[in-house]
Amino acid sequence: MIEGSRYEDIIASIVGTAAFKVAGVASLSAVPGVRGKSQRRSPKSVLVTLDADDTARIDIYLNAFSGVSVSDLAYDIQQIVSSEVQSATRFKVKAVNVNVMGIVFNQ
Repeated sequence: MIEGSRYEDIIASIVGTAAFKVAGVASLSAVPGVRGKSQRRSPKSVLVTLDADDTARIDIYLNAFSGVSVSDLAYDIQQIVSSEVQSATRFKVKAVNVNVMGIVFNQ
């Protein structure tokens, strides 16, 4: 694993932007119990783990609108996140774990 990598924040930003391209994503949600590098920073919504073989494992935490198929939403997010991270960086995406933390009823 590449610790303290400057790429983690860049990839997290790409992931956050890509997720909103999928219909049904209401908002990003905080990872339970995890804050940014500084206690003053807001809680993180995307966790990126970079491995020494230039692969990335991504966990994204979000809220979905009601009436959306969660399995379809997760699949679409996995596809767009993988595509955009691999086209914008040198990292290959090993896994995209989509965690739906809540449902938003007001669209």
